[in-house]
Amino acid sequence: MNSFPRVRVAVALVLPLVHVGRAAEPVDSCFSDLPPGCSITRSYLVSGVQRSSIAQKLGTPLSKLSNTFLKVNGASIRVNIMETRTAAEAATLHKVITAMKGNPVFCLLRGQRVIEFCRTTPSTAIRTAYELGFVQKPARVRYRVTAQLATVEQADYMSLNELSNVFFKANTRTPGADSKGRVEELLEAFSFGRTLSLRSDRAFLRPARYVFRPPPRKTVRAGQGTARYEFEGLPAVLGVPSVQLQAEISCNSSGQTPADRSRARHLLVATDHWPVNDPEVQALAQEITAGKETQADQIQAILRWLQPNRNIASSGKRGSRWGVKRVLGQRYGHCWDSSDCFVTLCRATGIPARQVGGWLFGGCGHVWAEVLMEGKTWQQVDPTGGGRVPCGVFHIPYFTTETGDMPILYLSMPEIEILETR
Repeated sequence: MNSFPRVRVAVALVLPLVHVGRAAEPVDSCFSDLPPGCSITRSYLVSGVQRSSIAQKLGTPLSKLSNTFLKVNGASIRVNIMETRTAAEAATLHKVITAMKGNPVFCLLRGQRVIEFCRTTPSTAIRTAYELGFVQKPARVRYRVTAQLATVEQADYMSLNELSNVFFKANTRTPGADSKGRVEELLEAFSFGRTLSLRSDRAFLRPARYVFRPPPRKTVRAGQGTARYEFEGLPAVLGVPSVQLQAEISCNSSGQTPADRSRARHLLVATDHWPVNDPEVQALAQEITAGKETQADQIQAILRWLQPNRNIASSGKRGSRWGVKRVLGQRYGHCWDSSDCFVTLCRATGIPARQVGGWLFGGCGHVWAEVLMEGKTWQQVDPTGGGRVPCGVFHIPYFTTETGDMPILYLSMPEIEILETR
């Protein structure tokens, strides 16, 4: 199967990670064994009369036509599968639809079938093709991420998502009084400086490469998985200091990266965000991992406890970070909340863990986690899916924190480009 051509895609910030619910019955066998994070909402065969009408408009006879509506990691997509009598007819139809679409990622040719992706973004189309096996999923992907970031020192974490979305809207037109007023209101809980901390993966086979505009005055390897960049004379966007980041980041199918340590005590301690020593947290961690002797079994037990809608419902304000104690009490939250709970429960169990932030390709901004496995390996895990959605080539990490401090404020919608697949 062919890989996709090199394409640049814009992405959206706010989407739920995993669609949970009863799936509709598929009308095509290619949808019968969906991977975690994918589900069917509707699926039907197009009737003979309507199919003939569509075939006439396309200029190619159709022996079968199905429409299937899916959720792929929270993103909506419609997949039309058109079956022709011969491979030559399919090739002709593929050319017609590709010309109509204007982007080759929205239309695939497979024998006597043409697969069309509708009502979606290029990134979701690409991811869907990989997830459904229409295109072989690569073992490694090199991405380029371009985004405007703010140099935040102190943040109201519950407002980060809304504030980013206000900036996104302001960037699409001349900011009006309503946008400026809302920004000023939200910024009352923020303070800004001159530094930006990003994930440092020097031990990786092909490290991340960061280019900034303006360039940093100073770069400090801060340790604990990060590098700190110091700037001067930053331009402002609606009064907020801004840095343009262009990052090249490699992801692999295992979600593993080499570690620069075998174990570190500070990866087990409590922080302002992770109440490891709280008696209720300690009791819950012991209850969840009871009878689990190995580190791997304990991690899986915590992930199972966090599976969607099992103990923590995926609901409430989008982009929330309520705090671990409140989430455990109210029993709902989103990805940052699940990650906070996972790191806290791991540390309370004696498992070294930290937090990771970045982007979910074909999805949205996302927060997940890493555990330090025996043998000096960092293993990424996605607590929001309860471990059912594996961390691999679609999780693009460029933030890391070992304390929980990780204020991420986007001032422009990130653009993600696939540079290379293997």
